[in-house]
Amino acid sequence: MSAARHLEQARAHLSAGDYVQAMTAVRQALAEDPENLDAMVIAARLVRNGGNISAAEALYLKILEHRPESAEALAGLGACCGLAGRYEAAIGNLRRAVALTPDYFEAWAFLGEALVEQGRVEEAMDCFERSLAIRPYNAAAISKQLFYAVFDPRYDAARIAQLNRDWGDRISAAIEPIPQRIEARAEGPIRIGYLSDEFYERVTARFMAPVLARHDRTKFHVTCYSRSAAHDETTAKLRGMVDAWRDLSTMEDRLAAEAIRADGIDILILCTSYRVEARTVLAFKPAPIQVCYSNLVSTTGLRAVDYLITEESTDPEGSEAVYSENLVRIENRNIYQPPDAAPEPGPLPSVESGSLRFASFNNLGKITPTVVAVWSRILHAVPGSRLAMKSVDRLKDPGAKTYFKELFASHGIGADSLELLTADADLRSHLARYRSVDIALDPFPCNGGTTSCEALWMGVPVVTMAGNTFMGRQGVNYLGKLGLNELIATDEDSYVEAAVSLAGAPARLQQLRISLRADAAARLFDPVSHVTELEAAYTEMRRRFCEGKEPAPFRTRGGCIVS
Repeated sequence: MSAARHLEQARAHLSAGDYVQAMTAVRQALAEDPENLDAMVIAARLVRNGGNISAAEALYLKILEHRPESAEALAGLGACCGLAGRYEAAIGNLRRAVALTPDYFEAWAFLGEALVEQGRVEEAMDCFERSLAIRPYNAAAISKQLFYAVFDPRYDAARIAQLNRDWGDRISAAIEPIPQRIEARAEGPIRIGYLSDEFYERVTARFMAPVLARHDRTKFHVTCYSRSAAHDETTAKLRGMVDAWRDLSTMEDRLAAEAIRADGIDILILCTSYRVEARTVLAFKPAPIQVCYSNLVSTTGLRAVDYLITEESTDPEGSEAVYSENLVRIENRNIYQPPDAAPEPGPLPSVESGSLRFASFNNLGKITPTVVAVWSRILHAVPGSRLAMKSVDRLKDPGAKTYFKELFASHGIGADSLELLTADADLRSHLARYRSVDIALDPFPCNGGTTSCEALWMGVPVVTMAGNTFMGRQGVNYLGKLGLNELIATDEDSYVEAAVSLAGAPARLQQLRISLRADAAARLFDPVSHVTELEAAYTEMRRRFCEGKEPAPFRTRGGCIVS
C-alpha cells in the first residue's frame, strides 16, 4: 500500500477518534516515505496527545525546517511549548499560526491557554471567544472559557450562568440519557457515590479526605468513582476510607454513566465540576438524585443536576437566578484539611525585618490589571512595603515576569518592591513561605480558595473584596466566620483602606499571627459539623425523592432541616 493510502487511513482514524489505529497507519506511511511531511504532522499531533512533548516538539521543528509557514506545525509547536511551561515561546508560535490561518480555532484556544498562564486573562478570554466563534463549543476552548470567565471582570454572574446553561442544554440535547431509576429505596443505608477526576494529590483530594473519613457507614454506603488514571499514595488512602472504589478512567462518558447506574447509586455527587469535561457524565442521569458539591466555580448548567451545596455567605438570597440547580445552603461548607506537616506560623516577619510584606500566591490569571492598580495603591501607601507573588511555577516564565513588572511599573511600583517567586519543592515548603508574609491580598473578582485557607492556617490575615459570584465571595465566607469583617471590602477604596489600616496596626497583626490558626480550626475548618450537615442534606434529598416530590431548595442548621 502506498504512503498516500496509509496517510488517508490515518486521517480517517484520527477524525473518528481512534488514535491507536491512526498511529499505526501514520507509521506505515512514514515507513513507505520517511520524509513525508504530512505524515509527520499527524504523527507529531498523536505523539503530543500521548504526552511525549519532547518527541512531538522535535517533529514539529523538523517540519518547520521544510515548511516554515505551516500553521499546523507552528500551532503544534506552540502547544508543546505551553505544555512545557515555556509560555513566551508558545505565544510567539501561536500568534504566527493564527496570523497565517485566522480561522484556526485550535490555535486560538492554545493561544488563550498560554496567555492565561502569563496572567493575561482578558486577552486569553478574547482568544477563547474567537475560537468558539469559528467552531462553537469546540473541546479545545469551551472548558477554558467557562472556567476562566470567573476570572474576567467583564463577565458578571448572569453572563457566566448563561454560558454554562447554553453548554448544558447543548450537551443534553446531543446525548440520549440512560434509562432512569424511578424506584425508591426508602430504607437502609443511602448509597452515595462521589465522582471526580482528581482522586490523587490535588486540591480535591485534600478537601474530600476529611469527608470520606467521617461518613456514618451504618447510614451511608460510600463509593468513589475515579475518572483519572493517575494514582498515588493519596489515592490509596482515599480508597481505604470508602466501601467501594470504581476506576472509570478508561471509559467514555456513556459507559461510565452506565457503570454508575448498574451500581444502584441513590445520590451521585460531583466533587470536581470546574471543568466541563468532568460534568458530562451527569448529563446521562445515572443516579436518581445528582448533586454538585466541592471544587466548583459556578453552576454546572445541567438540568440533570438536582442540587448544589453552598451556603448563605457565598450565595445569599437571590442567587438562585444564576444556577440551574436547587441550592442547598448549609452552615459550614468549608472542608479544608490542613496538612499534618504544616509548619508553625512563626513570629510576625515585619517585627524582625522592619518592613511589611504583602503576598498573593494565587493563580496569575486572577491578578487582573485592575487588581494590580489597587495593590499598587497599597504599596505606595505603606512606605517600604513589598509584594511577593507566587503561582505554582508560572513566574519561571520570562514573559510572565516581564508582563507583571511592566504592569506594576505603569503604576510607579519598581521591581525592587516586587518578589516574583517560583514553585517550592513540596507543600510544607510552600506553606513555610507564609512565615515571611504579614498580610495576604486576595484577588478579585475571583477570590482565592485553597490559597486563602492556607494563609489563614499560617496566621496570615487576608484582605478581600466581596463580589457577586460564587468565586467572588470566597473571602467573605472565610473572613465572616472568623469575625474579620473589617477585612472585607466592598469597593476599591475600602479595599485599600482595609489593607493600609491593618498594615499600620502591628499589635493587631501580632495578635492575629498568634490566634488565627486556633480560630480557623474552631470556627472555619470543622469537618465534623460539615459532614453532619451534609448527611442531613443527603437524607432530606432521598426523603423528597421517595415521597415523589420535585427537588427544591432547602437549608440545614446543626444537622437539622430548617426550610
